[in-house]
Amino acid sequence: MIPSSPPRSGKDGRQTTGSVLSPSVASAPSTRHLRPGLVAQALEHLFLPSIAAWFAFPQRFDRAVAQLAQDGGRAVSPRQAAAYFGGSLFLEIDPRNLTHRLDEKYVDDDGWHWIGESFLDAGDWQDRLPLLQRSPAHREIVEICRTRENFRDGGRYRTYLRQIGDGKPPRRNGQTIDTVDKLDAYFRYYADLIDNIERTGILPRNRFQRATNTGRQPRRARSFWQDFVERDIGVAIDKDGRLVRHTSGKHRLAAAIGLGLDKVPVEIRMVHLGWLQAEMQKRRLPASKALAAALAERGAG
Repeated sequence: MIPSSPPRSGKDGRQTTGSVLSPSVASAPSTRHLRPGLVAQALEHLFLPSIAAWFAFPQRFDRAVAQLAQDGGRAVSPRQAAAYFGGSLFLEIDPRNLTHRLDEKYVDDDGWHWIGESFLDAGDWQDRLPLLQRSPAHREIVEICRTRENFRDGGRYRTYLRQIGDGKPPRRNGQTIDTVDKLDAYFRYYADLIDNIERTGILPRNRFQRATNTGRQPRRARSFWQDFVERDIGVAIDKDGRLVRHTSGKHRLAAAIGLGLDKVPVEIRMVHLGWLQAEMQKRRLPASKALAAALAERGAG
């Protein structure tokens, strides 16, 4: 199997996704350290996936798919998959077609799990695909699309301001917003970002990082490392072949929808085993070749 951080194991020792329970089962602070640190992400972002993808990737990918079909669970590093499948994982789509999201963390009988380090997943997503509109981040960005520099008039701003006054400051982008100055910086950053997206559209990430006019980007709203490891809007392919938002890009996607854009670049970050198995059967190809063919067909469409 392709090296990746090991998924949690069930009580019988097998990899499992388990049944979905209410997030209240586990305390919220336990979710903060599920994601790899920003330095670890940066190192892998630079070179590790390309090195790993040199060594018999298709054979290891096919074996991983066979094992998942038998045991369930998750497998394959997304960055190794990106290094091997390359540009075929990048698409341009109508953002309005993304109506649901697959969260990168979920809770079951064994506690909280982070799935952002896996490219293949054999779990049951039925109860793990909430509407984008239920996301606080999505709602606040769509609101800023309407209010812009008058963001203080928006309901989300007033809610956060009240939370600060009550001594229960919100956490956004991994930082505690406990002063009015920080709150203003946070909303002003996204008002600038929205203005920029309205002028230029959403650029593929390698171009966006070099763009000279991406707003003021106050460091109180977002750290350097967050900008460095940021990627294109992430999507996953569910068992029925539908694209759903997954991992990074939630603010940019919300801005695109709020602005009414008809095209955004996205990166396929995860595929469901059920969809891949259907492609294998339809095309009579092993997993790696079936996926490559299906991705090429999507890109051409």
